[in-house]
Amino acid sequence: MVTLVVGAAGAFLAYAVGGLVGFASSLLFLPVLLLLDVPLPEAVALNLVLAIVTRLPTVVALRSHVDVRRTAVLLAGSVPGIALGVVTTRAVPQHTLEVAAGVLVLASGGYLLAARELPADHPGVSAPATALTGACSGLMGITTSLNGIPPAVLMARSGATVRTRLADLSVFFAVGNCLTLAALAATNGDAGLVVPVSAATAAWLVAGIAGNAAGLRLAGRLDARRFDLLTVVLVLLSGVGALAGAVVG
Repeated sequence: MVTLVVGAAGAFLAYAVGGLVGFASSLLFLPVLLLLDVPLPEAVALNLVLAIVTRLPTVVALRSHVDVRRTAVLLAGSVPGIALGVVTTRAVPQHTLEVAAGVLVLASGGYLLAARELPADHPGVSAPATALTGACSGLMGITTSLNGIPPAVLMARSGATVRTRLADLSVFFAVGNCLTLAALAATNGDAGLVVPVSAATAAWLVAGIAGNAAGLRLAGRLDARRFDLLTVVLVLLSGVGALAGAVVG
């Protein structure tokens, strides 16, 4: 019972943050799953599935705000990134990957903090930069579960509205996590897709959907400036968390 309640509370809070800013839900829920003694492979797979399902209501609600071209380029770029991530995890020690990811995320947060003011005629982000962002997301998702950071940074610099950012991120994660699951299944067999099914995980899923809906409702009250500030804070915290995890591990 304690596992069910703690997991549900963690899922609600983590996915509320995800609904509010469009990313970081999986990153926040993973420590909760590990705290509840869910084995890492199962925790990763479950997190991916929860992220997919909880994003679907947002995709439906904000479908008219999706920038189809940008999202398609992001997804196309993520495919080689995922493939590279599979190779990288076998060639580079996990500790090294975590340190590198933490440093990169902190640098990204510092960049966003220094560049929060966009000129009125900001041209947006180019297609090559978008594809590269997708590749970075795919690589980081397979290696360190930090796949939300690159597209979040991209969206912060895109000049898009809050609703468009949330819509694009939701589509990207809903589809991109399916690609990641497929890669895990192809490279690790059944071990890559061990998703525990129980009353507890069902409760966590319901709590995650409710949290995402609550976060999305709150996001509707944010202007672009506050949304950007939340994005910067979460990116910086993600970098600190990744580095701390690498040191402790």
